[in-house]
Amino acid sequence: MNSFQSSENSNIVSQSNNGKLSRDELKSFFYLLKGKTDTELRLLPNGKVLELADIRSINEQIEAKLRNHEIVANIASINFILSNKKIKDYSSWNEFERENWDYINETVKCFNISWDILIKLPHYEYPQRHSIKLRIGDAIPPKDIFQLFFTSDDISELLEVGASGVCKVDFLNNIIANELLNIVNHWHESLKDTPALKPTQLFFKKQGRSISEIIRMTTPIVLLLIYYVYSDNIFYLLHISNELSAKNFQTVLIILITIYIIGSYIGKNIEYFIDRSIDNFERYPKFNITKGDKNAVSKIQNINDNLSKQIISKIFWTFFTVLISFCLKYLLSYIL
Repeated sequence: MNSFQSSENSNIVSQSNNGKLSRDELKSFFYLLKGKTDTELRLLPNGKVLELADIRSINEQIEAKLRNHEIVANIASINFILSNKKIKDYSSWNEFERENWDYINETVKCFNISWDILIKLPHYEYPQRHSIKLRIGDAIPPKDIFQLFFTSDDISELLEVGASGVCKVDFLNNIIANELLNIVNHWHESLKDTPALKPTQLFFKKQGRSISEIIRMTTPIVLLLIYYVYSDNIFYLLHISNELSAKNFQTVLIILITIYIIGSYIGKNIEYFIDRSIDNFERYPKFNITKGDKNAVSKIQNINDNLSKQIISKIFWTFFTVLISFCLKYLLSYIL
């Protein structure tokens, strides 16, 4: 690339000294310096796992396609955003290959790779800059997207930051751009799918909130039914006679209101526990690169299994307690 720069610079200087730069040459040179290009963006769907072999694969495919064109320069740069607010930047492919990922305990949150390319095009005197940028990882939080919505007029920028995966190509030659985008799109489709949640966990993710809401709404009613079943015993303990009087009516009304309030409180706590457990279900990581990524899979599986057991246990004991309450009444009636 140094030889190209030196030869081209000398050519430019000689032409400028002689005052012989044509309009097309000036336009071509301006595009090279200014980087005025068109842009095409493709959003990549979620639900894929990225491994080291996949990164090497996409680089090989891009390199193979570029060999079909007259490439003057091609620089690949790679960036990883890790947990614990760590960032790893690699300015060249060789630096990336020297990294030993088995000694990195952090998990990968976001992966970026870009290729800056100088291509000699038929209708341009000087090589023209093209670039392709690929990002896979966590999207920007909604609150930051909301702020960007009021500060940016570029819709593509909003789509880019809000997507979990995106490929962006800046180009002068539309054919080359489409070729590169199609390579990335096919490559992404061939990635492994993220592990699915177990059937029980999927059920809770979809229907768990409805179940918790039903429990919250029915708990006061169930307690009132239990009170009704045990009303004779309660009246006996509280010395409430069966005679209809204002005092007895007030006492019973206070009991009913107290039971309803207690039932509502218990129902809301059960609902909160189930909903919080569902929110704590972990998604499997999008990356399988570092030692931390590999350990995260088994850790997430254990977390999700424990949360499922806690939800099932809470629902089981709720219904079991209600069932025992009714059965105990009939048992007492039979004994007494």
